[in-house]
Amino acid sequence: MAYVNRAGGAPDRTPTSSGDGDNVVRFRRSEPGLSGVPSPIDLAQLIEGEIIPRLLAAHQNGRSEVIPMNLGVVVPAELESFAHQTMTLDLSALVDQVEMLVRRGVSVEGIYFELLSPAAKLLGEWWEQDICTFADVTVGLCRLQQLVYEYADRVHVEGGGGDGRTALFALTPGDQHSLGLIMVVEYFRQAGWRTICMPDATAQDLEDVVQTERFDLIGFSMANERWLEPLTPLISRLRAVSRNGSVRVMVGGRAFAENPDRVAMVGADQTAGDAREAVLAAARLFAPQHSAA
Repeated sequence: MAYVNRAGGAPDRTPTSSGDGDNVVRFRRSEPGLSGVPSPIDLAQLIEGEIIPRLLAAHQNGRSEVIPMNLGVVVPAELESFAHQTMTLDLSALVDQVEMLVRRGVSVEGIYFELLSPAAKLLGEWWEQDICTFADVTVGLCRLQQLVYEYADRVHVEGGGGDGRTALFALTPGDQHSLGLIMVVEYFRQAGWRTICMPDATAQDLEDVVQTERFDLIGFSMANERWLEPLTPLISRLRAVSRNGSVRVMVGGRAFAENPDRVAMVGADQTAGDAREAVLAAARLFAPQHSAA
């Protein structure tokens, strides 16, 4: 499978394995002062020497090969293929796949929100549809979490506002969809927050920790609305026993994205659609004008 770089330039003929037997033709960016447009000779060499042989090989193998030109995004076919591979490939092979996308122009944020998060959602859907087993999904989600950690230090966070504040993050007790929570924790950490993540905590565990340590923010992630009812008294109890009498509470996940009215229902202060929005929403919660109000 060949990819064309927007910047153009002469191709690097060194093939890089994509993990499924294909080769990727990578391009160097044009040197400063050049137009960035590949010459007719470069294009002819590329078509004759790289693209046509691959198309012929694909035809002989009885399959069609697509050359995506929208370099900076993850196309649906790639997402579905990657989701399948999380259940079968080891971490190093998956890292190779992600690095191929990064070289193609997909940002780390794009990797998180156009690849890893949607892949986790696909795995959940396939499990619900009995397309794959619980064991397969568990392996896939584990690989996705490892990839989140692998690329965490490359995340660029704008409007952090952490200033050393401490945040406690947890799944709503009973819920099990932790990938989104892990992404949120990493974004807050990059934004300057001191973060503590307790994905497996019980209600009593959370009460104990907020009585022991002072937190500025408590965040809950919830995918399944079945846990809404017990979350309301839990938030109320945590506010009552917290060492910080003005602790703020944020909630997120599919249950709140589907119905934002649930935020007030459970007694939270704010919600956000994803990790990027969560950091910005928290910054607004602790902005001087908001605190003064």
